[in-house]
Amino acid sequence: MKRSIYLRSVVIYIGVVLISIILSFWIMNVFYIDTVRERLEKDITEVGRQTIDLYENSSYADPSEFIANIPTFNYNLILYNESGKAVTPIDNGKWRISSEHIEKVLNGGVVRVNNRKASPPSQLNVGLPFQNSDSRYALFIRPDLSFEENTIRRVMLTTLLLVLIIGSTIFVILMRYVVRPIQRLTEATKKVAVGDFAVRINSKRQDEIGDLSRSFDHMAQDLSHLDEMRQEFVANVSHEIQSPLTSIGGYARVLQDNSLDEIERKKYLGIIQKETERLSKLSGNLLKMTTLDADDPMFHLRIYSLDEQLREVILSLEAMWAEKDIEVQLELKEVQIEADYDQLSQVWINLLSNSIRYTESNGIISIQLKEKAGEVIVEVRDTGCGIPEEDQVHVFGRFYKADKARSSNGGSGLGLAIVQRIVHLHQGNVLLESKVGIGTTITITLPKMKRRKET
Repeated sequence: MKRSIYLRSVVIYIGVVLISIILSFWIMNVFYIDTVRERLEKDITEVGRQTIDLYENSSYADPSEFIANIPTFNYNLILYNESGKAVTPIDNGKWRISSEHIEKVLNGGVVRVNNRKASPPSQLNVGLPFQNSDSRYALFIRPDLSFEENTIRRVMLTTLLLVLIIGSTIFVILMRYVVRPIQRLTEATKKVAVGDFAVRINSKRQDEIGDLSRSFDHMAQDLSHLDEMRQEFVANVSHEIQSPLTSIGGYARVLQDNSLDEIERKKYLGIIQKETERLSKLSGNLLKMTTLDADDPMFHLRIYSLDEQLREVILSLEAMWAEKDIEVQLELKEVQIEADYDQLSQVWINLLSNSIRYTESNGIISIQLKEKAGEVIVEVRDTGCGIPEEDQVHVFGRFYKADKARSSNGGSGLGLAIVQRIVHLHQGNVLLESKVGIGTTITITLPKMKRRKET
């Protein structure tokens, strides 16, 4: 059986209140009785002395007659003669005085019978000696508080029961207010579990439950954003893969035509090869992004010459820029850097490949490397077609392609996203400046001798 917080809280509260009532009743009863004992002991003694004084000043010769006729209010009096016999009624035999106490009082002593463990205050007895002209007597007095005691106990019990009933009722009502947002949170969590990320609690409470509800809303919002990114990513990947696959499938079917001459056959085979390389590059970039997005991407830091690395990358891409008669201008200062050699090689390859792809024939690409205040600055400038201003804020997004600048050149839209991710992991920055028809400049700033930021 499922036990809700609401039910548990109510049961715990009632249990605590019951225990508190029992302990309170017992403590109040014990301390009340002790207080009454101390007060009554003094009062009874004083009443007894006043009774004796009244008798001595009265005209009664017989003490028993005097005791029987005086008003005693809330006290019971009993008188014993020298032989230890009661000469007044003994309260139907319920009032028991031991012979030792009687003897002690007859001999002039004062007796206080106060059994704290067993006797209630009404059983507190005080014995006082007094005598007339020819006889000795023992006067015992006790309070008659049976009615008051019972009344006080009933009042205490009734009050405590009312506290339990009223307190429990209020607690049950208030607990509904406390538990309701938890129930809403549970329902919202179930919706999120099945993929409904639009659910919101919108709690205005200023307590821990309110903080939890607002944290849940933030989580749901982030999950919604991640789900949108996932769907967009799947759509982009599907699109990027579908295009070359369609080309490969189409040209493969054309090649089955035996009437094609050798020139056309080689042409179509070249297109298939190009699309295959495009697929291979796309899968490689996807794998690269997956690696970089890991919680702790593997980086192998070492100190090496950055200017030599740039020259090697430029040389490896010579076939691309030489084919378009692009002039490559270098201004490389000798700089040592601590970084992951392979990862930064990927950065320079992606940047230069983009510049070569979008620079027209006989254009210019300039690469500058300089050092400033413990930082390394690499600037790659081209005279390509440029990127529209409204597209510049999106070019580092995954699979983003500016309609005019990137769509027709076979890029996957992952190159600059990979560049930015690697640079950020090295605690660096990427800055892009571009004007349509003039060209694009990308500036990379990296710490010279500083390890990458933990992700």
